[in-house]
Amino acid sequence: MEKYCGLRTCIEGGGFIPVPLVGVEITSRLVNFTAEVTVLQKYTNKEENPIECEYFFPIEEESTVVGFRAEIDDRVLVSQVKTSVSAKNDYDEAVSEGRTAFLMESTRPDILQISVGHLAPGSTCSVSITYISEVPLEIGRARLTIPTTISPKYIPFTDGSKEAKRIASIQYDFKSPAKLSFKLKTTMKSRIEKVTSPSHDINTTGGKEVVIEGFYTAETTLESSTVDLDRDIVILVECEDPNKSIIFVEETDESKVMMISLVPKLEAITQPDLDIVFLIDCSGSMMGSSIQLAKEAINILLHSLPASVHFNIIRFGSSYKMLFPESRKYSDQTLREAKSAMSKLEADLGGTEILSPLRVLLEEKTKVPRRIFILTDGSVSNSSECIKVTRKNNKKNRVFTLGIGSGADRHLVKGLARSGLGTSVFTVEGEIMAPKIIKQLKNCLQPSFENAEINWGDEVGPGNSCQAPSTIPPIYDGSRIQVFRLFEKSISVPDLVKVSAEILASRSKDASFSEEIKVETTLMKDSLLHKMFGRKMIQELEENYEEKEEGEIKNLVTDLSLKYQIMSKFTSFIAVDTKENKGEKKMVKRHVANQVPQGFGIMMMCSVPAPMMRCASSRMPTSSNQSRSRSIRSFLPNMKQKKKSKKIESYSSEMDYCDADMDTAECMNMEVLADEESEESIVGAEVLEVDPEKLKMQNLLCLIALQTAEGSFSKDKHIFSVCELDEEKVEMVRGSLDEKVFYTSLVLLLLELRFLELKDCWEMVAEKGKLWRQNKSVPDTLNQDLLQILKN
Repeated sequence: MEKYCGLRTCIEGGGFIPVPLVGVEITSRLVNFTAEVTVLQKYTNKEENPIECEYFFPIEEESTVVGFRAEIDDRVLVSQVKTSVSAKNDYDEAVSEGRTAFLMESTRPDILQISVGHLAPGSTCSVSITYISEVPLEIGRARLTIPTTISPKYIPFTDGSKEAKRIASIQYDFKSPAKLSFKLKTTMKSRIEKVTSPSHDINTTGGKEVVIEGFYTAETTLESSTVDLDRDIVILVECEDPNKSIIFVEETDESKVMMISLVPKLEAITQPDLDIVFLIDCSGSMMGSSIQLAKEAINILLHSLPASVHFNIIRFGSSYKMLFPESRKYSDQTLREAKSAMSKLEADLGGTEILSPLRVLLEEKTKVPRRIFILTDGSVSNSSECIKVTRKNNKKNRVFTLGIGSGADRHLVKGLARSGLGTSVFTVEGEIMAPKIIKQLKNCLQPSFENAEINWGDEVGPGNSCQAPSTIPPIYDGSRIQVFRLFEKSISVPDLVKVSAEILASRSKDASFSEEIKVETTLMKDSLLHKMFGRKMIQELEENYEEKEEGEIKNLVTDLSLKYQIMSKFTSFIAVDTKENKGEKKMVKRHVANQVPQGFGIMMMCSVPAPMMRCASSRMPTSSNQSRSRSIRSFLPNMKQKKKSKKIESYSSEMDYCDADMDTAECMNMEVLADEESEESIVGAEVLEVDPEKLKMQNLLCLIALQTAEGSFSKDKHIFSVCELDEEKVEMVRGSLDEKVFYTSLVLLLLELRFLELKDCWEMVAEKGKLWRQNKSVPDTLNQDLLQILKN
């Protein structure tokens, strides 16, 4: 009989041992686009020897670790931030003396390493980590992401850094190391309209009517009491006035910090002369749902490009392949070639060698400004090197990123956009991604606010020495940016703060931005804003280290970390128990394996060093049919399923655009008849219940796919089927009017009337259509005639 039951893991040399991590609880608060997350990990030693437990876990990339609390057998240990060398020495000394010690180090800005040393047999301990982070605004909603797993990283042969060696030591399993519970309290100044999650099933109470001390409050939990650690938790919060600029002031015994949260509105035309290059990750880690999401994204992007740009597509993995030898003019011909190539897109290029093609694109001389749009899950070890190269070449280039999948590498995706002066977004399976993709493309094509300056009040005075970031990056329409300012406690808080910026790419005299923002009168008494200010300063120092001596950077970062008691690459949290554990048995080391993220490409396991996937290979699916079945299911969107007859309502994801030679049933994925064998092979005698929102999006994308590169629409059967129009009656109204003029006008009106709530998705398509129609002869009565068709 087994001595222990429950989750176990294999060890080198054979055999199994109980996993020491027995539970993870996440409790979080979201207050006006700032999140505080507490992760409680519980460990139990079920072995006869004392153990040293090592566990790598993720946090949000731009977050600030502000708290570390260790408890063992009802004793709470005092923790503090020390230099990494000093903390490691204290840890080793305590463990050698038979005392339990806790060490938390930073492997990367988004990966922490916990070491629990000399945990006695039968002992239970808990480790509580608290971090705070900014919460981005994405298409009008706050997007809170709480990472729970680390995707396996591809380590290039040229990457011999300490960071890569640590990443290589992370172990993986297809089973969850522990169960996760989750609670979120959302507090907003404006009414909370809706709280949803594309990643998990949730329950939410309050929001619209629950007001506590002047704030609207909602509470969210998982629908299941616990879940696996196989995907990031993503929570979307829609509130009444998300674009409102806010200023908060925090006071301590020594100083004050003012934080401004800004969401500007920018109305600007598309820049006509741009070179757009799509860099698509086709490495093995993208296999499954991630490559399908990439297909969907690139199709949306291709059909939304303006007629004036040049473009190219580069697929990368262990090597990279260009669609065209150099960027070509966007036309019907190049669009057809691109669509044909993307229809065959597969995750078949091996390891994630993104640095080489990225460097080529950034360093290549171009006649017009270049915009690089990267689609990736970002599973690489050398993200810091990629970020450095991007920052070095951001004068004429801008980089925009889309992080794909349930465990996308947030350091690479956000770091590339930050260093490339662009923006980043993330998408997971089950999300309607078109609006955020179009928003990214708008950022890519339109000019941004540059040379932003903030007047913090007459008493604060000029200079950026205590502002973080010291130089405000480009600001894009609808994107939230937060800036911090530290000043002496004696300085009075102003009533108003003034923000100004200009649009360099515009010829308009009014191409500038200015806003006066009222300062909140209630002072915050905690130190969270001070810690966020310190983290922002550290991030800027670390990512601009080439401008200063390495020793100077290290000293500045260390001083800031110790002052604000926050962690950095040069400092660690340490806590040591004073009680000595008696016993002669030798301590053994145990690694807690991370669960492979949901939808992560199995082919990646062939590309990473063996230590990264230890024990995982034994759990890989052995049946090709099982693997194919999983891939079919991962391809389909999240939908409720119900058993019915042999008539199947089938629905594909947004990625499939209509093609000219497809029939109406294929385009709309309407009801099809199937025999018992085919029914069981696809959905196991179950029926997929169509999500109305996704069906409407599919119909919209079907229409968008009919637009030519120049912006016009021609007569097509899909227009009639998607919008339920009678072809004969429509043709009678058209009469002898030019076909393109008529059907372009019809589709533009259809977009306005039938898809108004999805305007963010078709706005650029409509703009292109209107530009094409400008110089055409359009009868004055055409719009009225078309309205009559749609009314009937």
